[in-house]
Amino acid sequence: MDKPTMIGVDVSKDWLDFAVAGGGPIERIANTPEAVARLLDDHGPALVAFEPTGGYERVLQNALRDRGIVFVRVHPNDVIAFRKSRGIRAKTDRIDAGLIAAFAADELVRRGLRPNIAGDQRLRELVARRRQLVDMLQAERCRLELATAAAVRQSLSLVVDAITNSLEALEQEFLAHVAANPDLAQLKGLLQSVKGIGPITATTLIADLPELGLLNAKEIAALVGLAPNTRQSGKMRYRERTGHGRPAVRRVLFNAARSAIRHPSPLRTFYLRLVEQNQRPGKVALTAVMRKLLVTANAIARDRQPWKLNTA
Repeated sequence: MDKPTMIGVDVSKDWLDFAVAGGGPIERIANTPEAVARLLDDHGPALVAFEPTGGYERVLQNALRDRGIVFVRVHPNDVIAFRKSRGIRAKTDRIDAGLIAAFAADELVRRGLRPNIAGDQRLRELVARRRQLVDMLQAERCRLELATAAAVRQSLSLVVDAITNSLEALEQEFLAHVAANPDLAQLKGLLQSVKGIGPITATTLIADLPELGLLNAKEIAALVGLAPNTRQSGKMRYRERTGHGRPAVRRVLFNAARSAIRHPSPLRTFYLRLVEQNQRPGKVALTAVMRKLLVTANAIARDRQPWKLNTA
């Protein structure tokens, strides 16, 4: 019985390098829907793995979703670690494609895979653009505070006003997009029943975490990057750290957690117990609140039931 075909792809702006796990020639094709469709139809892979490249992988993703082919966006750090384990120092697009293919065959399959969850692409783009505008607005406001020349202050004020107006219009756009979809609107309302989760946090969770409600508590925490990594050697035990995952989701959960602990609620009680009784540093306790918020939101999305105070 033939083994299922595993393909690794190195993504560039203008082309894609395809490598089949187990050997064979590495192909380079144009990064266009027609070229990608032909290659996928010829190979019929069971799994395709690639690194995210800021949007250049969308043509490939769309083609994979249309054909129901399982795909994995591999974290660059995983590929770097795999490269070191193979003792490979050279780096080219073709070598990277081969490494990703080998990583898919040796590591990803062993871990167990789920079909990729597409989510709402338009909502994801709107939320991502809002995030960009928020960062731009903060940067321009900081420059405005430091500027002294009248011409510079006028220029910055105009930019701040323009970004503010664009931000408000964009927020109305994605809130209207959610409201027009009964399923998304219901989930957004349920998520907002949690203390600290407002409309922006709820919408970001829906857009950037389509796996919400489909994984268990440990899996969703690991996916977002809120699962502590144990580091121990002999008698030495090092500080456990979180990381990787979905930084955009962690960002909104951080703000939600800060909001939740300001007002009387089970989350505030939980935070104070960690800080006062368990002597945990404030940042560690806040991260625990973020994880609790995430796990609660995951349960809400799974059960389609609002938050209950006695279960927080």
